[in-house]
Amino acid sequence: MGMRILTFILLLFMYGCSLTVPKEVEVKYEEIPEKVDFNYDVKPILSDRCYSCHGPDEKSRRAGLRLDQEKTAFMKLSSGRTAIDPGSISGSEMAHRILSDDPDEVMPTPESNLSLTNTEKAILLKWIEQGAEWKEHWSFLPIQGVSSSSSDQYKNPIDYFISKKLKTNGLEFSPISSKEKLIRRLYFDLTGLPPSIDEVESFVNTNDKNAYLKVVNRLLDSDEHAERLTMDWLDVSRYADSHGLHADGIRTMWPWRDWVIKAFKDNIPYDEFVSVQLSGDMRENATKEEKLATAFNRNNPMTAEGGVIDEEWRLNYVFDRTETLGTAVMGLTLMCAKCHDHKFDPISQKDYYQLSAFFNQTREIGMTGDDGDFGPLLFLPDQKTEKKLNKLELAIDVKEKELNSKNSELNNFYNYAYKLSNFESSVVPNKNVIEKVSFDKISKQKVISDDKTVIVQGSFGRETDYIIDNSRDITSYTNQKLKKGLKGNALEFDGSNQVFVEKVPNFEWTDPFSGAFWFKTTKRKKGFTQSLLTTTGGKNSWWRGWDLILDDKNYLNLRLISSLPGDAIHVKSVDSLKVNNWHHIAFSYDGSGNSSGINLFLNGEKINKKVVFDNLKKSILPVSSSGIYLQEQALKIGASGDFSSGDNGWVEGLMDELFIFNKSISSYELKNLYNTYDIDEKLLDDAEKVEHLVYNDISTKKIKNQIKNLKKQWLKNISDVKTVMVMEEMKDKRKTFLYDRGSYQSPSYEVEADVPSKLPKMSAEMPKNRLGLSKWIFDKKNPLTSRVAVNRYWQMIFGRGIVNTPGDFGVQGQLPSHPNLLEYLSNYFMEKDWDIRDLLRLMVTSHSYMQSSKPSQKQVEIDPDNILLSRSNSYRLPAEMIRDNALAASGLLVKHVGGKSVKPYQPRGLWKEKSNFSIKLLNYKESTGDSLYRRSMYTFIRRTNPPPSMSTFDAPTREVCTVKREITNTPLQALVLLNDPQFVEASRILAERIQKEKPSSIDESIKHGFRLCTSRKPRDKEIQLLKNLYDEQLKKFKQNPKLAYNIFKNGKKPRDKTLNLYKTAALSMVANVMLNHDEVYMKR
Repeated sequence: MGMRILTFILLLFMYGCSLTVPKEVEVKYEEIPEKVDFNYDVKPILSDRCYSCHGPDEKSRRAGLRLDQEKTAFMKLSSGRTAIDPGSISGSEMAHRILSDDPDEVMPTPESNLSLTNTEKAILLKWIEQGAEWKEHWSFLPIQGVSSSSSDQYKNPIDYFISKKLKTNGLEFSPISSKEKLIRRLYFDLTGLPPSIDEVESFVNTNDKNAYLKVVNRLLDSDEHAERLTMDWLDVSRYADSHGLHADGIRTMWPWRDWVIKAFKDNIPYDEFVSVQLSGDMRENATKEEKLATAFNRNNPMTAEGGVIDEEWRLNYVFDRTETLGTAVMGLTLMCAKCHDHKFDPISQKDYYQLSAFFNQTREIGMTGDDGDFGPLLFLPDQKTEKKLNKLELAIDVKEKELNSKNSELNNFYNYAYKLSNFESSVVPNKNVIEKVSFDKISKQKVISDDKTVIVQGSFGRETDYIIDNSRDITSYTNQKLKKGLKGNALEFDGSNQVFVEKVPNFEWTDPFSGAFWFKTTKRKKGFTQSLLTTTGGKNSWWRGWDLILDDKNYLNLRLISSLPGDAIHVKSVDSLKVNNWHHIAFSYDGSGNSSGINLFLNGEKINKKVVFDNLKKSILPVSSSGIYLQEQALKIGASGDFSSGDNGWVEGLMDELFIFNKSISSYELKNLYNTYDIDEKLLDDAEKVEHLVYNDISTKKIKNQIKNLKKQWLKNISDVKTVMVMEEMKDKRKTFLYDRGSYQSPSYEVEADVPSKLPKMSAEMPKNRLGLSKWIFDKKNPLTSRVAVNRYWQMIFGRGIVNTPGDFGVQGQLPSHPNLLEYLSNYFMEKDWDIRDLLRLMVTSHSYMQSSKPSQKQVEIDPDNILLSRSNSYRLPAEMIRDNALAASGLLVKHVGGKSVKPYQPRGLWKEKSNFSIKLLNYKESTGDSLYRRSMYTFIRRTNPPPSMSTFDAPTREVCTVKREITNTPLQALVLLNDPQFVEASRILAERIQKEKPSSIDESIKHGFRLCTSRKPRDKEIQLLKNLYDEQLKKFKQNPKLAYNIFKNGKKPRDKTLNLYKTAALSMVANVMLNHDEVYMKR
């Protein structure tokens, strides 16, 4: 030791140094390892103490010095000095600064509230002395090929790496755990459920050397294992049954959860499992299952708060997906680069937004309704319904072909007949007029409308004070101005008034209808539309109905909406309307359910249209909030039905001569209508006359009615089909920008989709979209994906990751406890084609896994946190497993796989107390029957009000991607186990079970119950303690029968009245104590 200090001092002398090294630093210099490693010893110090002033963030950087980059760390400073001079401590300004006592010179600075320990100073000095070798951050380096060796003692390669490090630290493995504890541990880790007594007995009593491996293989192939892996993935994917913000209303995502279960059951390779969730919809001829997988991306929380900025929140969803990818798959804290360059990791703000561009091409909205699913949507009919729909579609196709053939025949006929005869030159469809509004007169007369506007928990009749054209069916709130129109008067809309036309029915998309009117607008305002005609409601009724609007550039838009943005037809004009000019505007729709059935007209001529969206399936009949019931909606003129976005669709201009028709008017009819006004007459085209005759020919009426009836049947069948929110790429690429400080209002410059520059580039054959991204993620050159996945599965099995910060493999994350093991397993995972079962099998068949969890004094002293794995880790089970164990022990557990989320017991009134916006989730309604006793992973998760008992045991709210749960220990947890209705009910049902299965004596019943709860036989002392408790409780209940009856009030499972009341009550208390035994809720 003295020689090393002497060498150190001589080195300082040789370099002519006036540097004084404190004695305490010299001592630590001797104690640290001979060889200092940059990644494992030096970089953590630089990151924690230096990067805040000398790191990636340009705005906080001082003196122009960067210590996060090799080139800049070794360059000369403006002062002429060198921050780090490899091999020269005296020539390195860093050494002088970290050893200085001068507050103006010392680094870190006093105002930073950071300081270096003597050990850390010694490490930096030795690193410089040894040549200051620089390395890239370990997780960004290519995965290294690491070889292992086996021995007769340890054949599993995992044990080779673990034992090697144990020996270095003077430790060794613990012996293999007892068979009872081992089999229980294995069952919980691989299935999340305890083994039955028979399964324990079978394993304990067998002499088969391969018995353990056989159990492992059987469990890996089970439904319960698929559910166990799914439970872990639900945290990662932030899965929930509600939207999460504001109203936190209901959504339907459980079909995706069931897809995950099936994927794990089928042992889909991890690369395929993740890739299809990222981009399954973009695959060639994507299947329904591949599209459903992408619901992973739509698990993000969404807001329905009125008044929020739609684009701001749409971008928030894009950013959520970007950050989830970063945390779940890449192990990076990407969110730290949203507002500025990452302060620690080599991830720039540009990197963040380039990555977000992959998720920015989906047509979705930022502000949703309180309840429901919002597009893009995937329809998931059951087999019976799908068969009906397919049959109807075939029948419709046959009839449409028949109609086309008939129309072709009629077209030939009329073309010939027209040449031989004079044709009626003026045709206006007066008999098809539902309503005509001339806007010639407005007068005061109070009208109480039957129209209802539902506001969450009530409804109000609409009172109007004025009628138009002496019709009580055409009303207004205000006395609007009349001005000269095209024919008589026109009504002025000033941006604050609206008209209601009651007589117009609510059309279904199977109904043909049309409209025409004169309009002169004075408005063109960015961000503000004009609702000319509408029956649509607001966000809480999914904007259902139809509307004709002018957008903020005065393009004409017609929409038929079931739900925005995914279930609708939307077409718009190619040209915009000029302000302050009269225009004759018209539209027609033929009831086909397709954009091809829509025509737009301007000044008597059919105009070109652009199809924005064409995917209408469900009804467009207006509904109340959350779709509770159908709601009659008057045709509204002058404003939209949605007053929650800040754009109320107020109209500014004059309107005259409105017609609504109950048919699809032809171009010929529209021109005839247009020619009735005192304007330049439009020429009637011969082809339009023939088209009109063909369309209205009586011989096609029967076929059209047949098609309409078939479509009505199709609509009826599709109406109750569940939908799931999925991904769908837009046809027209959306621009992506870097936003200054993350604000949607401050786009700095456009960026293209790309991966972080520090990581391997996407190959040329990878498209710059989600499909290409998913391929890049699993490129074997990518250093992160396999490491992150292996680490998370290691954490699931061993309770602690090799990297204990599974969501942060960056500079601020913890270093791997066993670097070579992580490299070996990462290579192994890829070489085994990303086989999760194979990886888990390797883990659970290692001695490292099977060893006892009981620590020795030496192990506690050397490795108190068991980072080196000289024993098995012991920790509290997750919330779901604790409840499921109680259900399994009692016999209540129902092992049905998949299906709708269920609602077990929870305190009454919690939902209503916290939120009353969501109608469908206003009150918590407990499930009934078997649904009360399903596995906890099927519990309905409402983000703002998650299941209290599960939250108490640290189950996440699923608002963000969670790759590691907290494990706390609080008094509330004990209270849940003792008093929660589910645990009390499980206790009394367990009491009944052990009496029925072991009726010979109380001792045998207690032994049996203990084994059901802990998987082992009780010790004599434990039996005696429980027997004493039984005797005390039996005496108490016999003295006070009312107390006994109270026991059976917990839970909905009826009491078995064939069993003795007092005995069962007493055993219920014993069972409750057994379910509170630490071996019940702790992994040993």
